[in-house]
Amino acid sequence: MTTPAEPTFIAVAAGFWHTCAIRADGGIDCWGVNQSGVLDAPEGDFTAISAGPGHNCAIKTDGSIECWGADFAGMTDVPNGEYVAVSAGAGYTCALRADGDVDCWGGSDTELLTPPGGHFTALAAGHDHACVLRSGGTVLCWGSNELGQSDRRTERFTAIAAGADHTCGVTLDSSVRCWGSDYLGKSDAPSGSFTTLAAGVDHTCALRLDRTAQCWGSNAYGATPAPDGQFQTVAAAADHSCGLRTDGTIQCWGRRFVAGAEPPNEEFASLVASGNHTCGLRTEGTVECWGTDLVGQMEPPGGRFNTMDTGNYFACGLRPAGTIECWGYDRFGVLDSPGGQFIDVTASVGHACGLRDHGTVECWGSNSHGQTDAPDGTSFIAISAGSSHNCGILHTGEAECWGNPHAGRLDPPAGAFVEIAAGESHTCALWRNRDAHCWGSNSHGQLIAPDSEFIAISSGVHSCGLQKGGRVECWGWTEAAPAGSFRDVEVGQGYTCGLRPDGTVECWGTLRAPPEGVTYTG
Repeated sequence: MTTPAEPTFIAVAAGFWHTCAIRADGGIDCWGVNQSGVLDAPEGDFTAISAGPGHNCAIKTDGSIECWGADFAGMTDVPNGEYVAVSAGAGYTCALRADGDVDCWGGSDTELLTPPGGHFTALAAGHDHACVLRSGGTVLCWGSNELGQSDRRTERFTAIAAGADHTCGVTLDSSVRCWGSDYLGKSDAPSGSFTTLAAGVDHTCALRLDRTAQCWGSNAYGATPAPDGQFQTVAAAADHSCGLRTDGTIQCWGRRFVAGAEPPNEEFASLVASGNHTCGLRTEGTVECWGTDLVGQMEPPGGRFNTMDTGNYFACGLRPAGTIECWGYDRFGVLDSPGGQFIDVTASVGHACGLRDHGTVECWGSNSHGQTDAPDGTSFIAISAGSSHNCGILHTGEAECWGNPHAGRLDPPAGAFVEIAAGESHTCALWRNRDAHCWGSNSHGQLIAPDSEFIAISSGVHSCGLQKGGRVECWGWTEAAPAGSFRDVEVGQGYTCGLRPDGTVECWGTLRAPPEGVTYTG
């Protein structure tokens, strides 16, 4: 008789740009982007774990809790006691004591840190609301209720999950009910019978009775098409999902922060970085790429290009004749660039845009948020593609944005700009006096641009600017740029690359590859 293999992991938790898992020996492995030390897990034996946008908490075998990562407003000031469950929200944490009481700490929202009295069996912390489950199946939520995510429910539940601004639960008859924001269909639960679930920012995942996974909501980066097979648990984050398989291995799908940051030892005229890879344009116009070649995005066609840009799993280049050619993964038809002549091209998550010489913009690929619906009757001099929104500079110097309206991404200030860079969920631009101004989400300080004069700017998850003297300064990020002078800077997913005056490239960042036993699909 064959002895079953020992499981690799016993739990998995997905954060914004990172993932953590508890190994079978009780230790913790984390991978992804090491913003604020979120990957630097403590040593010890743990039984449960939860990952928030910027911090993690785990329960030790003795019932105590240890947290790590960003430490503002007492996020990691864990109370003493014996706990059986923990849930990390956006800047705060709630945990369930062995006697059924709930404690919350961190953050500055007094209401959010004041859970209802009583004894409970489960809890879930969202971005700015939290919920608990009583033994009889009733759910109580508190905190933000702008979109109905904390509404009182009449159904009885066996499991609950809290996302950014929506809540879902498994009812006593095994169906899923969701309430709050239904942005991109994240609360539009499928029919059928389920056992457990997890809510991310804009998508939700659940396990059916046969242990197969199903996800719904935003499909940015491929976060919702769950792979085949059976799972014990699922975890959902911003743009990726993970499942703990029945054999103890972990399978993740959607966004992956695994790009390499080791450039070739060559000289380049310019460089671009945005997805899982980086590309450099040589002085003669040929292209070389490095990083993660999942679907051929690092295999550019031969010949010369004037400029180019990288998306998540593809890239596009502008030929000297003004035509656009794209390569890599043809999801959403993103490789089918329109014909005709262009003067610039920009690419991001599943879509790209080209700027014609008369100032009109044409976009193609995914239109999940209206990001390919470029405004009519407008004339641009510059464009930049973000994750699910785009921005451009009009001939008047004013900025105009379209696509995903969430968190003020489409609300640039009045005034004249000379350069613009759309990122993950925010945009930064340079005024005519070369000061930087940013708008959109400020979830990790990416809008707080330093008071400096810049000659170039780049945005992704964070932003960086190139000062007149060649020094690189970044914000929304804890990694300092290397010393010395640069002549260009490009922000990737969890890393940054700079072009030195001699044409060589230097990259830096805190990406950590997943451990053995973890695979990615999609």
